[in-house]
Amino acid sequence: MDSLKKNKKALPVNELKIGMIIAEKVYSEQTVLINRGVVVTETIINRLKSKYIYDNIEVFTEEDGEIDFIGLVKEKTVEEIEQTFKALSFNVESIFESISIKGIADIEEIQQFAKKIQGELNSARTIIKDIVLQGSGEDAIYRHSVNVAALSSILGKWLNLDDEEIRDLICAAVLHDFGKTKIDKNILNQAGELNGNISKEMRSHPLLSYNILKSIPNLKSSIAEGVLSHHERLDGSGYPRGLKDDKISAFARIIAIADTFDEFNSTRLHSIAKGPFKGLQLIQQQSFGQLDYEYSKVFLEHLINFYISENVLLNNNNVAKIIQIDINDLERPLLLDDQGFVDLKKKSNISIDKLLL
Repeated sequence: MDSLKKNKKALPVNELKIGMIIAEKVYSEQTVLINRGVVVTETIINRLKSKYIYDNIEVFTEEDGEIDFIGLVKEKTVEEIEQTFKALSFNVESIFESISIKGIADIEEIQQFAKKIQGELNSARTIIKDIVLQGSGEDAIYRHSVNVAALSSILGKWLNLDDEEIRDLICAAVLHDFGKTKIDKNILNQAGELNGNISKEMRSHPLLSYNILKSIPNLKSSIAEGVLSHHERLDGSGYPRGLKDDKISAFARIIAIADTFDEFNSTRLHSIAKGPFKGLQLIQQQSFGQLDYEYSKVFLEHLINFYISENVLLNNNNVAKIIQIDINDLERPLLLDDQGFVDLKKKSNISIDKLLL
């Protein structure tokens, strides 16, 4: 601990160097701009300058000796987080079974579970890495609900929601796909693209969820609306009610982003995971008319910070480290391998296959 304090410095933006580690969160207009533990890159420095950050930035350097940055940044390993997520997925399954048997949700049980999830989400970097690496696989209900709850909670923090709001948001995110348990498993497990009546059946799940939840006494409308409207889109193309713009609740807008990202990043019977950057690109594309633009912007700007300094496998089987990501060209970041810098913008024949542990 003493060695960490010795290496911690407060520097103006123009004295930051690539490779330093952000020691404390950097805020801009009461919003977290850069998270603790992020590696300083040229993109980070330019972002700080563009926001006219005049306060000194607290960073860790290696001038006085080597620091165990891994221990500093990651409170839990990916393997530990994965085990936690598996346990939470089992808890969700038990809660859903209980709701099905009783015909009504026990809101106190769900609130307690939301608090439990809040308590587990103290390793944002590792959680995001686990979700990007693993997705929710073929478990389109229980593990997916945990992933969406985790991403929604993290986005809620980035949007400066208070603890109670985040707990309610987690409740809505956990319950958002409960209605899928009422759909024929043959439909849920059907391979290939869903069409016609099968697609219509799948689209019924938000309403099926809501019809159970609405009977809960004193249920907050924010939770119920988050569940019912998470597939609504700002241009009116969503379902089940075809709502537009500000008719869609804040919780529903947040869950929609988390739900879209996890689904796109997961291999299912009717879809294959598209890779770590395709999900980012999809959120960006859909932020123009479908998903909330400002929420998506916050999600992307923060999330790419967690990609920086991670290792990736390229389609030529080389391993490289992510150095810089251009928000306007998410799939073509600047990399560093054993031979030097690899600028994917200039290497059209090279692409990223997957993120590595």
